[in-house]
Amino acid sequence: MNAMIRQRNEALRGLQEQLPGSVPYDNVRPINVPARCDGMSLFECVCLLHPHVSANQWQEWFRAGHILSGETPVAPEIPVRGGQQYRHLFPDATEPEVDAKIEILAEEPQFVVVYKPAPLPVHPCGRFNRNTLSSLLDTVYPSGELRLVHRLDANTSGVMVLARTRSAATDLRQQFELNQVKKQYLVCCVGHPTEDKFICEDRITKETDAGGSRAVSSDGHDSRTRFRVIQRCPEGTTLLLAFPETGRTNQIRIHLWALEMPVLGDPTYLVGGQRVARQTLLLTDPPMCLHAQSLSFRDPGGDQPITFVSRDPDWVRGRFSVPQSGSDDGIAKDA
Repeated sequence: MNAMIRQRNEALRGLQEQLPGSVPYDNVRPINVPARCDGMSLFECVCLLHPHVSANQWQEWFRAGHILSGETPVAPEIPVRGGQQYRHLFPDATEPEVDAKIEILAEEPQFVVVYKPAPLPVHPCGRFNRNTLSSLLDTVYPSGELRLVHRLDANTSGVMVLARTRSAATDLRQQFELNQVKKQYLVCCVGHPTEDKFICEDRITKETDAGGSRAVSSDGHDSRTRFRVIQRCPEGTTLLLAFPETGRTNQIRIHLWALEMPVLGDPTYLVGGQRVARQTLLLTDPPMCLHAQSLSFRDPGGDQPITFVSRDPDWVRGRFSVPQSGSDDGIAKDA
């Protein structure tokens, strides 16, 4: 098994020299027609499904013959039925560069544990398709056996688990949904907390804004994150351990932002309560200082708890004295 892991990691290192999505290719994305669009024109349907894209842009794509049924361009006014699928062609597409230094930490019959670098989206979305964690891992697991059971933000590095079987995926997803997985993060925030241990329980909105971000709201999802100060730095930042007890999108980032101590380098949740519609960082940008240090879950199909720890990212090494995973010491869950 160790020899297989070394072989897969060597193959992944080779991808860093020529990222698959950085070579021009014809990228085809599916357009799935939901039941609520039944009877609409295709143009009305795509405008409804993608409100962030202007109607003029869709008209240009139709005129260029980039909206297809099979291999045939279609007109915007054709009526659609729920369940139909069309195709959106992006010819000669290239994707932004990403950090592809993925490392397989463990491989078992039921699951695989990896280190995800940043910036790197987990799955195809927006401008990214081949330059994503799932697509790059498919090159060393060619049977397509890996199944996502949770996600990290594109700009967040750290440890992730992927299932190798359908039953393991169901088991692990349930553990995440029931908040049975223990997660420990390293985070550098802007500002100095007044207390060494603190908790944020601000509710987080159920829907995203136009730019894909969320905020705090009294009628949002229940959310709870515990924090512990590791080091206050003279330049006005603080290294924290974060323990999210719920699994909301952007939870740690939103909670620190709501406390007026946003994550250093966060492109979306800024100082002064500002939010901007920017998601994935460029390789040349300063890093977002949020790192999934460890993950503890129950072995799928069994009762044995297991913990995996990732290596520290570059923004941590040489700057901070970092405690080991499991150093929760004293932040009681009911504190």
